[in-house]
Amino acid sequence: MLASTLMVAIFGQGQSSLAGLATIAAAAGFFTNAGVVGLYAIIAQSFPTAVRGGGTGFVIGVGRGGAALGPIVAGFLFSRDFGLPTVAIAMAAGSLIAAGALLLLRPAPGR
Repeated sequence: MLASTLMVAIFGQGQSSLAGLATIAAAAGFFTNAGVVGLYAIIAQSFPTAVRGGGTGFVIGVGRGGAALGPIVAGFLFSRDFGLPTVAIAMAAGSLIAAGALLLLRPAPGR
């Protein structure tokens, strides 16, 4: 998640070539998706076996809502004349918040 934060912020700084832009975009996508996939294992362990499928599905659904909200927020910021660097940092903040939340996680007693 920290790498995702960094790569999305770098993406917003602009690149001098199409190859550079493609490389940064690929790295940002890689780290963002890797972070989300890693969360699936944590989510599955967070629910008792009897409700694991439903609980995991609910959390993933909430995440999809956030994914739909991201472009809306970015569009709003662009409409308010924020530049790409600022919008990219705002979008990267989501990964930074997630990284902070992950650092605060502690195993449940008895696990």
